[in-house]
Amino acid sequence: MGKQNSSREKSRGEFFALRLGRSAKGRHLSFRPKGEIFLRPLAFVSLCENCIGALRPGSGETVKRLNLKEAGFDRGERYRTMNVLHSLFARRGSARFLGWRLSPVRGSLFLLGVLTCMTLLSTVGQAWAADSPESLIAGAKKEEELTFVAGAQTFGGRKGLAELETAFNRRFGLNMRISFAAGPDMNARAARHITEIKSGRKASSDIFLGSQSHQALMHAQGALEKVNYAGIFPWVTRDMEIYPNEALLVYPSPNVIVYNVNLVPKDKAPKSYLDLIDPRLSPTWAGKLAIPPYVAWLAELSLNWGHDKVKDFARKLVAISGGRLRYSEEERVVSGEFPVKANHAYALGAMWTWQAKGAPIMAVPGTSPINTDYFQLSVPKSVAHPNLAKLFVAFMTTKEAQAILQKHESRSSHLVEGTIMQKYLKDNRIQVQEPKESIAYYLKGETDEGLQFKAELAKILKQ
Repeated sequence: MGKQNSSREKSRGEFFALRLGRSAKGRHLSFRPKGEIFLRPLAFVSLCENCIGALRPGSGETVKRLNLKEAGFDRGERYRTMNVLHSLFARRGSARFLGWRLSPVRGSLFLLGVLTCMTLLSTVGQAWAADSPESLIAGAKKEEELTFVAGAQTFGGRKGLAELETAFNRRFGLNMRISFAAGPDMNARAARHITEIKSGRKASSDIFLGSQSHQALMHAQGALEKVNYAGIFPWVTRDMEIYPNEALLVYPSPNVIVYNVNLVPKDKAPKSYLDLIDPRLSPTWAGKLAIPPYVAWLAELSLNWGHDKVKDFARKLVAISGGRLRYSEEERVVSGEFPVKANHAYALGAMWTWQAKGAPIMAVPGTSPINTDYFQLSVPKSVAHPNLAKLFVAFMTTKEAQAILQKHESRSSHLVEGTIMQKYLKDNRIQVQEPKESIAYYLKGETDEGLQFKAELAKILKQ
């Protein structure tokens, strides 16, 4: 009998499990999974640091009152609201709600909380409704120019961007131009945006391209504009929102091994990272193995292996290495200078590009699922052209935009129907890493433990 009551109590609590959070511009709602917050026996409604209290009947439990002042009520309104609600319940003594007996005070607080939630839900709904394709297009017509700072060859460089500009204007009936400037790396651009926002300046770029590590930094600093992409644009799915309502996936970049098929016999070719250090295979490339000078790919490998295994692998890899190659230097594998490169973040696109030229290059997954970089577009806060920016971010997930990316960069999203990336992963039954796992890693990567681990890997790579 006790178990049945407990189960009933839990289900009632979970039914009401919702959390009201707070953004820089106001309050927002986010629904939490059942069981993540256990509420007994009445729903606990929490409104961030300065708002609602809870209604948790039970011995010894604290009831926090709604901070009406912070919610925007003046002194008279606060007094009248609490007085009316309290009187409502007091006239009837205790009231019942879904089987729970509420005292006048708790009943007043609960009803007030419900009314507040309804008001906020309405406000949120209105905010989302403010952005529609029509309203964004109307606003974009007044903005004329989209500023974009990125790497020189991003989206195919100026040639690819010119095609994207034409296709974008045609789709939305606009006449805008992309003002493109080659800038520093993604880390530096993210840091610049954060500094600009904190200082009250306009963002130097209307859109920001970065992998999950760079978007994690922007997200953690509250530097990204909230946009209900999947709710506004019919071709956008929730899966594309790697950071929900903040960033959209443009293309994934699976981390793979690349090798020269003319220098590595098929029966000796590596099929995984562990094959690289296998004594039965490694003599083929020992002393001639190229490895990236970056820590990130090894650090992220700990999602699959853990810290100790990754450090042991890194030591053995360095011991048989013959040089360091950046991610843009796959041509040195094609030329035969290095028969194998241990990891290449952009290898699939590079492989398709070089294979089209007849080059003897092959890429294979290092792990299953493959550690993957998810390159996403987002809109920083305080941009000069917000309507154009939101439209362009969504546009980059269309089939039309993806076809232009494929043409100029051999890159595309596996979440867009008909792309080369989707076909390759499906045909080869390749599973990419869950974005949520990678995001969680990067969001906690700046902890003392995470920083120490990266420092240890950096030291190993320098040996």
